[in-house]
Amino acid sequence: MTLPPDLPSGDGRHGMSDSSNRKSGGGVIRGLILAGGKSSRFGADKAMAFYKGVPFLERAASLLKRLELKPILVGRPRLTDISFLKCTTLYDKLSDQGPLGGLYTAMAVFKNTAFLMVSCDMPLLSRQALSFLLEKHDPVYGATLFSTQNQIQPFPGIYEPSLLGLLRKNLMDGSLSVRHFLDQIPSKNVMVWQGDERIFSNVNTRDDLKNLVRMP
Repeated sequence: MTLPPDLPSGDGRHGMSDSSNRKSGGGVIRGLILAGGKSSRFGADKAMAFYKGVPFLERAASLLKRLELKPILVGRPRLTDISFLKCTTLYDKLSDQGPLGGLYTAMAVFKNTAFLMVSCDMPLLSRQALSFLLEKHDPVYGATLFSTQNQIQPFPGIYEPSLLGLLRKNLMDGSLSVRHFLDQIPSKNVMVWQGDERIFSNVNTRDDLKNLVRMP
């Protein structure tokens, strides 16, 4: 795969703002929502599916806004109007490249910016978990992440701009595995999550959503 060395300013961006958000060690941290999947197993755009009366995308954006992390949404063009979210929107420049392609798109546009990255299909994700990541993050680490049952969770996580080169290499090699990418990060802060592990549940099918709704 041939990747562009950069993404031109203003290309595929809507609602762009250069205002800073949270800072860490002198660097900017922004919220990033991944919403570029095809939702083939769900049968519709699952980013706009409802959980307790709120669309997944709106729920994720609200979490980041409450932490003063003006959300950036990375995904594909949608038929549904999402302007009500009032989020900066980036269209995937590398189609069908999964989460690594989305993170690459954001890092290539927003230079020297770290991202607290969430996936839109995790409606049980809590503000407390994101706050804890922000509190414990140190930019000396390439990433700050949670682990459960001895397995690193890629979402939510804070990813530093120093990872752009590694992202580029993986994409050029056709390696789209997020876990392989995490294994390659030379220095990361991984914290064992002590709370309810259901916050990491993601929705891939309508049955997944039905099971979440039934949870007490």
